[in-house]
Amino acid sequence: MTVGLKEGSEQTNTTYSKIEDPATSMSAPAAAAVKTDKTREEILAEREAKKAAKLAAKTKSKDKETPAQEKLQQNAPTTAKTKEQRPAKLKAERTASPAELKKSSTDASICEKMKELHISDGPAAVVGVAEKAEAKELTKAERKALFEAKNPSLAGSVPEGAKPGKPALSKAERRAIQEAQRAAKTQTQQAKKRDTAPSAAGAAKQDSKKAPKADTESSTTKSPAKKAAPTVASYVGTGPPRKHIVNLFNHLHQPKFAATEIVNSPTLHPAVTKLGIQYAKGAVVGSKARCLALLKVLNQLIHDYETPPEKEFGRSFEEMLNVSANHLQRCRPFSVSMTNALRHVKMYTRQLDGKVSVSEQKECLLESIESYIRDQIEKAEEAICSSVQDKICDGDVILTYGCSSLIKHILEEAIRRKKTFRVIIVNARPRQDENAMLEELVQLGVKCMCVLINAVSYVMPEVTKVLLGAHALLANGSVMSRVGTAQIALVAKSYNVPVLVCCETHKFTERVQTDAFVYNEIGNPNELVLAPRTRDNVEAKPMLADWETITSLTILNLHYDVTPPELVTAVVTEVAILPCTSVPVILRIKPSDVTY
Repeated sequence: MTVGLKEGSEQTNTTYSKIEDPATSMSAPAAAAVKTDKTREEILAEREAKKAAKLAAKTKSKDKETPAQEKLQQNAPTTAKTKEQRPAKLKAERTASPAELKKSSTDASICEKMKELHISDGPAAVVGVAEKAEAKELTKAERKALFEAKNPSLAGSVPEGAKPGKPALSKAERRAIQEAQRAAKTQTQQAKKRDTAPSAAGAAKQDSKKAPKADTESSTTKSPAKKAAPTVASYVGTGPPRKHIVNLFNHLHQPKFAATEIVNSPTLHPAVTKLGIQYAKGAVVGSKARCLALLKVLNQLIHDYETPPEKEFGRSFEEMLNVSANHLQRCRPFSVSMTNALRHVKMYTRQLDGKVSVSEQKECLLESIESYIRDQIEKAEEAICSSVQDKICDGDVILTYGCSSLIKHILEEAIRRKKTFRVIIVNARPRQDENAMLEELVQLGVKCMCVLINAVSYVMPEVTKVLLGAHALLANGSVMSRVGTAQIALVAKSYNVPVLVCCETHKFTERVQTDAFVYNEIGNPNELVLAPRTRDNVEAKPMLADWETITSLTILNLHYDVTPPELVTAVVTEVAILPCTSVPVILRIKPSDVTY
């Protein structure tokens, strides 16, 4: 039994030893794996060193390629020594690996990969590469030091004795500096012009006094060549400089243009040039008067127009019409009545029959203009006048403002019908057209009273009706009329006085406007500064005669304002007496030429 137990114990010991062998075999690959991790890091370092060496070899010249190869050959024995110096445990583990390790695929693959690995460079090569990189870094630092010594202004720290460089500026700062320099330059130029103008005028006066007659004769012969062509600004009036402009109305200012564009122009008819000057000077005022003057000029254009060769009358005349309209628009913006009349003529021009002779086409256009004047202006005025007569009673006190030709015709018709009433005419600067209306009504035997617009609230309690004209009636029901109309309508609304606006339908427009800022006209500011009696008198100077020299003062002369529909009782048209909100209905039932 003892013998059997010993044999059994020996067998168990052998089995234990066999079992322990795999453990040792498992520990061996683990150790190998740990060792392989270290070798991988070395391999990565060696690869990086190779890449750095290749880059260095590319940058170097061909002559320096041989020393690099010699260095690599010298480094090869060191790698061999490092291989020999590896611990003997790995070799023993590889040689004494048991048969069980070969059975596992993972262990076999690891062993094969370890055998295939070939390390060409050792740690000495890595050290050499690191030394090269340090040498490169030193050269860069040296270069930087040399560059800073040569260019101290660009360096971060300015050396002693060197001048400090200019600070680096951004694009916005440079742009601001340039704009400031340009503004200063323009100011100096304007100051020079102002200083030279009076001095030149004084010198000319002194020379003219001292010079003999012969010199004056020679100067008169040379004067036509020296004189510049008169500009349209002389007709428009001395416009304010750019510094005296309200930014809110900056879009309403029109640039001035030279007279050389219009004098003896081959594309403009002389009648068009004359009408443009009259518009600019303010000789033709009023929506109706301006529209009639435009239609009269168009009538003359049709008579004098000659069709160019190989062109149709309708198309060529429309081109010439557009050029003339653009010129008149530059002299003064069109009123709504002028725009509608021009659309009417253009519509008939496009509907002309090209097969008919030119004379017949001209007759068709002339008839359309005559019918427009007769139906849209004259008959409409008569219809409005007759409808308003029913609203005027004996003993009424009628207040009017704006000197509308339609209101004047209504009052004259009421006098013919022998109605007894009294008229209060409101006057406001800068226009003084109400004075002419006052004289005419007084000559007809009407009791009249003239007050300024700032005294309307004192007169309004005795007023029974307010009759107002209109420049245009907008699609939202607002009334566009002479500036000050909205103030009178507001005061009348507070005293419960009815406000009647007399307006023809050819002044209706599809434009919508709630204030007087979007679209308006700006007049000459000197009209507000100079009193009407002292405008022609040069010796009488008002307090603000030199207002242009005051930079902080800006004078604004607006032509129109917008009255909201809530302040208007009714609008009297040739169709009927309607509320202001019925403007879209009138535009819908009107012929298409008005809204074309």
